[in-house]
Amino acid sequence: MVKHFKHSFCTFLLSTAITGCMGQVKPIGQAPLNLIDINFNTPVTSLYPEKYKSEQWDNYFNIPVGDETRMVQRDTTFINEFSKDQRAIGVEYRQKSSSSGDTLAIANKQSFSSLSIAASLDGKIKAIGAEVDDITDKDAKDFIAALTNNYGKSKKLEGSFISKFTIYEWEAKDRIFRYSTIFKDEKNTLKLSIDKEAGTIESMDRIPHHDGYFFVINKAFINDLKTLRTGLFVYIK
Repeated sequence: MVKHFKHSFCTFLLSTAITGCMGQVKPIGQAPLNLIDINFNTPVTSLYPEKYKSEQWDNYFNIPVGDETRMVQRDTTFINEFSKDQRAIGVEYRQKSSSSGDTLAIANKQSFSSLSIAASLDGKIKAIGAEVDDITDKDAKDFIAALTNNYGKSKKLEGSFISKFTIYEWEAKDRIFRYSTIFKDEKNTLKLSIDKEAGTIESMDRIPHHDGYFFVINKAFINDLKTLRTGLFVYIK
């Protein structure tokens, strides 16, 4: 079986179909997380339980996905981080490795292969960020149309990280949804095809594409968005 993986700046693509269904709120990796209806009262520690903690690295978790694992880093968020007035205000769980064949979360009919979660110091969910890579223009438009059908016309915001991009925003009772797509030219990406059975590794063509970033924001923590500056959250505002 040939598998392709993505880790940090290196992208590995998994050439299997994305499948899955909306499961109950179980630890990440055991069932797809329902992003649309996620209960914000779900303790983040139940999504990343103690049994997932890495035995080798402090503040890292190994998320089981099939017979493999994905690495997640737990990091404290500070304001005035490098001054004497430093104060911890939250925790981020940032996924550091992924495969495009994973279905860790789902929203409507769109699957997402990578997740990052921002939480308060007492474990309440502030915001969830989810990524899907290699999507087409039609994929993005269909997802926007589905959200517009359910929540009305979107508000357009301007985001900026390296370059400017458009963020589509919808508001629901206790949450805000945001979605953006970013063009990736893959100039700094290494793509490899790994065939474990044959024991071969081959380079793959780099194909420019769009990546989609979907965010579910807890309205109770909307003012905390300004403190989220890393990982997927660079595309939230």
